[in-house]
Amino acid sequence: MRIAALEVEGVRNLAPLVLSPSPRFNVFVGDNGQGKTNLLESIYVAATLRSFRTTRLAEIIQFGAPGARIRARVERGGLTRLYDVTIGPHSRQVRLDGKAPRPVSRYFGDLNVVLFAPEDLHLPRGAPADRRRFLDRAVFNRRGEHLTVVADYDKALRSRNALLREAAAGRRTKGIGDQLAVWDEQVATLGARVIAHRRAYLAELRGPVQAAFDAIARAGKPADVTYASAAPEIAAAADADLPAALRAALAATQARDLARGSTSVGPHRDDLAFGFDGHEAAAVASQGQLRALVLAWKTAEIDLLERVHGEPPILLLDDVSSELDPQRNRYLFEYLAERQGQCFITTTHAGFVLLDRNRVDHQVRDGRIV
Repeated sequence: MRIAALEVEGVRNLAPLVLSPSPRFNVFVGDNGQGKTNLLESIYVAATLRSFRTTRLAEIIQFGAPGARIRARVERGGLTRLYDVTIGPHSRQVRLDGKAPRPVSRYFGDLNVVLFAPEDLHLPRGAPADRRRFLDRAVFNRRGEHLTVVADYDKALRSRNALLREAAAGRRTKGIGDQLAVWDEQVATLGARVIAHRRAYLAELRGPVQAAFDAIARAGKPADVTYASAAPEIAAAADADLPAALRAALAATQARDLARGSTSVGPHRDDLAFGFDGHEAAAVASQGQLRALVLAWKTAEIDLLERVHGEPPILLLDDVSSELDPQRNRYLFEYLAERQGQCFITTTHAGFVLLDRNRVDHQVRDGRIV
């Protein structure tokens, strides 16, 4: 799988560009603020129809531009596909091979990208919401329908919360229990699918992460990644029992939710737990060990996708070298040099990228690839 051609127009500070990337390593060198990450964001949007930097896609539109357009010609398994995304202030148009996919989920599946960004290295000590997004990005690459399930869950959750806020403010009281029951059913059904997808993914990735961490850190102490549900009854439930467990948890917390105006249980409150030597990693591991744990996750994620899809995913590496110590940086590029697949790498200094073969370097200045 590789991007054979990329066209970008109207995205952030990027000048209109037409790029024919190398099938292996594409290194984009430039100072901060020149547009390197905007290029990776464009590729990510073409693959996922989402940005990894904002929840509102229209924010990628260049100031003063009527809209943005990203087109990618992708070669995979002897076939060529054209991904085409047009973004307006209040709209998004998607075409695959010149046609609007119906449903839009048909757009996903043949263009898999793995993002590795500097903020990922801070996840073990970061906010739970960031870890949930990190996990959902990984699950989506494994099973394309996860994105739709998460989006549907978020819609149902917003509707339930809106009803709770109205009740908390005294604007709606009559029949509130019956109305909540409607949204409880949707939140429970969709939430159970979100949790089941996340659990299944971690079951596949957990062993490879542990093995990769041993190879990277050589700490003599084990690392772990597990799924943590805030509600004990949800954590203890088997996948088949998750809808009932979620319904019971929503009913048990209804009075509290009505008082607070928000939903207190569900996958939006769960967490991805990083462990080290039998304890919470953020509490006992060093900064280097925490970053080795995230690096282990990423290498395991790449290997898993290659096994599942038969081809390595496209890797987007956003200036990660500046955050890694020399030992981990060397491990990363030795790993990348041994695997197949296309990589887009950004850096402030070309020397940070420890690759001496199959690389093409580009300078990025003022939004232009020169």
